[in-house]
Amino acid sequence: MDYRRFDERLFDGAVFRLDEGTFGTLSAASEQIRRLYGGYGGSRAIRIFAGEIAFLVEDSPRLGVQWVQDSPIFKRASDGSWAFINSPAELAKTVLRAVLPEEAYSHPGVADFLTGVEVAARQLALSLSPECAKGLLAFAPSSAYEWFIKGERIAALRDRPFHPSAKAKIGFTEQDCLKYSAEFGEPIRLRWVAVRADSVVRGFPEGPLSCLDLLAAEQRAAVEDEMQRRGLRPDEYVPLPVHPWQLQQVILPRFIREIEEGTIVVLDAEAGEFLATSSLRSLAPPSIVEVGSGADVNAVAAVAMLKLPVSVLSLGAARYLPVVKLLNGLAGEKLLRQAIACDDTLQGRVFLCEERHWWGYMPASMGLFDDHPRHLAAQLRLYPPELFEAERKVIPMSALGVHLGGRHILSEILGKELSREEVFSFYSDLAHLFYDVVMRLFKIGIVPEIHGQNCCLVLERNQVKGLLLRDHDSVRLHQPYLDKHGVGDPGYRIRPGYSNSLYNETIHKLIFTSNRWGRRSIWLRSWKLCPARTICRSPGCGRSRSRPGKKRCKGRGCRKATAPSYTGRSSRAESGR
Repeated sequence: MDYRRFDERLFDGAVFRLDEGTFGTLSAASEQIRRLYGGYGGSRAIRIFAGEIAFLVEDSPRLGVQWVQDSPIFKRASDGSWAFINSPAELAKTVLRAVLPEEAYSHPGVADFLTGVEVAARQLALSLSPECAKGLLAFAPSSAYEWFIKGERIAALRDRPFHPSAKAKIGFTEQDCLKYSAEFGEPIRLRWVAVRADSVVRGFPEGPLSCLDLLAAEQRAAVEDEMQRRGLRPDEYVPLPVHPWQLQQVILPRFIREIEEGTIVVLDAEAGEFLATSSLRSLAPPSIVEVGSGADVNAVAAVAMLKLPVSVLSLGAARYLPVVKLLNGLAGEKLLRQAIACDDTLQGRVFLCEERHWWGYMPASMGLFDDHPRHLAAQLRLYPPELFEAERKVIPMSALGVHLGGRHILSEILGKELSREEVFSFYSDLAHLFYDVVMRLFKIGIVPEIHGQNCCLVLERNQVKGLLLRDHDSVRLHQPYLDKHGVGDPGYRIRPGYSNSLYNETIHKLIFTSNRWGRRSIWLRSWKLCPARTICRSPGCGRSRSRPGKKRCKGRGCRKATAPSYTGRSSRAESGR
């Protein structure tokens, strides 16, 4: 499917073409339309779009114009009457029916997307329940680490903020969502398996760390004692944690032969309680756990967390943890560290998680691109310990798109009600930092995967300090630029015969990657601000009526933009943390 042409049909075609025939004041609309929206006639600020679908719009500081929240949407029937659209899935179906030819609409991906929207609506309703909101509002962080945990829980309410099916975790029941989604804050007790050492690939073979290092002494002893009782020697078997959903839904039914042969031994021990983060498969201890990260376990302390496969479908991809991705993560992290070393300005402003400590199931009979082994793996993600000092906060960028209890999360983060000027000042500092970091890395020849889950804002005394990057398996590059800085090819493993976006043969492709991820980082797309002293209310501000991003603000007194504004179109979603 040509997604660029789809965008053109969506915004320039019959569905959302804003012209005199489809867009105007409610008072000037037909009597039939006015009857549909009888309760909204008193506001001059509200206008009506009536094409193949009909909905109310109002001025927006973010997008120029936007749908009036909670107002009804109708679709035009074949006889000219209007029918109420009563669900997000029906709305998505109506729009796709209008813009796609029959052959494209019958593609299985369309059906999968519509299923995802339907599941997302159901699961989002759970997240927006009064009980969930009450728990989040009652959580008052008293340390930098607790701010991190709250930020992850808040971010989970939006997930990938601009993807309509991001909340869909296909494979989870309602009870699974309540037990395993971050916003509910329920502790997850890990299960454990022992895997034959000759069937395990290690990211850092000489490293001293083990997944057992995340456990308290009593919990660790429970796993080690059971392995000893069952004759599973530590030089022959590697203990790996498993998400409880993954054990029941994937490991037990799909790894029957390995379990029968003793390659994988399912332990009875349930050891270690963790909290889900906004990415679902990344888990954090309820309280801070420090481990050594170098060859000398006592030499360097780091804050450790855990990443495990949870093979639900999200954003069109299963959330497993393949060895090939872990290997590419090693290459991507090395590439990032080399790039940061090329620019003194980036040092102290860009923080990286260390992600070389991992263990992946990979029997000799299987390869990097086989599906089966990618459902069993574990990674220790090590955070720089200085990020959790008393004066700092680490907040996922996607959390900055959340209003909770009638209040934007930024007010809670900064500890006060904010004026418009204070919001603009914070946004300006954030936008400057974000684009400065991204474009400096781009100048060297790389673009990390900087969406709102992988990119965290680092605050110091509530001032913008830097960015934390994590999940390094998709650092895009343009090798000719890297060559100028003496940085070699990282040697990514690419599946033969498949296209990839890691290696970009032209700088234009790399800047498109930067464009795409920049717009997905929460405020840099959700706040379409005009850099004047007040928000410009002109309908043309930041986004034209005919096509996204083609015009600047036309409001009087609006100054020329002082920061880059990327308005390219979005492509298909990439996999996340």
